[in-house]
Amino acid sequence: MNAKLYPALYAPKDGYVFVVTYGRSGSTLTQSLLNSIPGYCIRGENGNLLYQLARAVSVTKTWDNYVWRRTDRDKPAEEQRVFLKGILGTPGDPWYGAENVDPLHFSRSLANVFVRDVLAPPKGTRVCGFKEIRFHEDKAFFPSYLDIIKSSFPKARFIFQTRDPEDVSKSSWWGSRKKSDVLEMIRNAEMLFQSFSEQNPDSCMTVNYERYAEGSGYVSELFDFLGESVDEAAVSKVLDRKLKH
Repeated sequence: MNAKLYPALYAPKDGYVFVVTYGRSGSTLTQSLLNSIPGYCIRGENGNLLYQLARAVSVTKTWDNYVWRRTDRDKPAEEQRVFLKGILGTPGDPWYGAENVDPLHFSRSLANVFVRDVLAPPKGTRVCGFKEIRFHEDKAFFPSYLDIIKSSFPKARFIFQTRDPEDVSKSSWWGSRKKSDVLEMIRNAEMLFQSFSEQNPDSCMTVNYERYAEGSGYVSELFDFLGESVDEAAVSKVLDRKLKH
């Protein structure tokens, strides 16, 4: 049923992987390692496009004017909220039609379009996803944001990536920011990562950039989490390649 309603979303039969991090954490290496797995298509950043879609979903899911109408739609008139009696489901309601909005269907429909037109995985992809460095920018919405992703994308898993804060802060990419601000950003982001991971242990893993120096032994921990086997040659090829980003 879901595959018929959302064909692009359900095309990757083994689900989705999202790499959640901050700028200059070395996540492009993780992206490359994941793409070394046969059948994986893990795209790069997209400007946090999903944030806008998740915000729209959140409105339909949590705003009172949607919730009240959905809740009262199938109730007898005498049990409906006073201000909705006689107008719910009619053009006389200022929010006419809001009672028919299904947040989960809306969310999966948007996810389907996102996969089809943004991620656009090639035929044969069994696991899709992307990495993004901006998930944490709206601290208050972060848990809801990832919850919406988890409920919308089949078999969604999250890889949180961290790196030594001092090394991150020294990057020229952060040159226009005060070091103290960068370090605070990292602390806040990692607190969000940890909190979500603790609440969703089965679908989350944290990787540390520095530990990639241990070689394929550390990479195997990531692959084990994903239920994948390690191709030593493919992994070594990625680890030995100097990335420009």
